[in-house]
Amino acid sequence: MKALDFFSTHPVFTRGEFGKAVSAGRSDPEAAASAQLGRYLRAGRIGRVRRGVFFTPHPGDRADKGAVDFLLVASRCAPDAVLSHSSALEAHGYARTVFERVVFLTETKTKRFTFRRRPFTPVSPPAELRRGRQSFMFAEDVERQGLTCRVTSLERTAADVLDRPELAGGMEEAWAALAGVPLLDLAALMAYVRARGQATLAAMVGLFLEHHRKHFAVGEAALAELRAMRPRQPQYVDRAAGGKLVAGWNLIVPASLVEGDWEAVS
Repeated sequence: MKALDFFSTHPVFTRGEFGKAVSAGRSDPEAAASAQLGRYLRAGRIGRVRRGVFFTPHPGDRADKGAVDFLLVASRCAPDAVLSHSSALEAHGYARTVFERVVFLTETKTKRFTFRRRPFTPVSPPAELRRGRQSFMFAEDVERQGLTCRVTSLERTAADVLDRPELAGGMEEAWAALAGVPLLDLAALMAYVRARGQATLAAMVGLFLEHHRKHFAVGEAALAELRAMRPRQPQYVDRAAGGKLVAGWNLIVPASLVEGDWEAVS
């Protein structure tokens, strides 16, 4: 494949993807790919995100100012990158706002970095999943601009943002975004919560589902199972924010989630 043909179909790409497509069969494919990339970078035909990751600006745009799909960028920042938390909500179309921070799961030692004033945050999968070699369970392929990227499923995303709301704009933002989801596969959500085996997560998922029981057609059996997994002693969802105790789930949650009109945050 010719380099310009590759660029026309790859708005974001890695050095490896470029080399495989353009330099196959060369005596030194890596050197050939590097030489071509250097030439097109100097000409402004492509731009660099960070070492090994590049983007193709739209025709007529300058590489230093042209639009870039930040979710596609994150999907190329590690060989095992999976969009998660706020970025997964955005990829699924349920983020209420566009977040500055871009979040992805990876088991590599990829470091945080900033591109176009946006912080890119690699997150290690939960320890209990890593131990069971299930770090990327409930991840799926989605298409963006003709390219495939990995993203946590909607059900895993729901649990993950309730577990770590700071990676989704805070608890109220996460709660409100999930309330806008029309349908959840409750069997998949329950399977993920079981795999995590975390009492506070089970209680937080249970609290959310209980409040939206009719919307998601939640049966008593699911709530009973989650309730059996709840913490034995009251736990803060956010100790700094304080809150009020929801006794049925042994959770101390922000007051805004248990006072007045809940629909104001859902």
